[in-house]
Amino acid sequence: MANYQITGRGNSGEPLVSVSIGGVDQEQHVVDEITIVNAIRDCLAAVPGVQSVLARKFEQVITTV
Repeated sequence: MANYQITGRGNSGEPLVSVSIGGVDQEQHVVDEITIVNAIRDCLAAVPGVQSVLARKFEQVITTV
């Protein structure tokens, strides 16, 4: 799984609230990761003072030499 950081920003672009997701545990596949990320984006967008929401995805890439 990738790591996600979802940040709600104010009028001048300053971060007001940030949520980090490092894992989604499911016994079996119930919901896609992106569905959870989008739900948190919607939640942050409804926070008073938040003008924009940015979600970033980080994936670790392992290479062998």
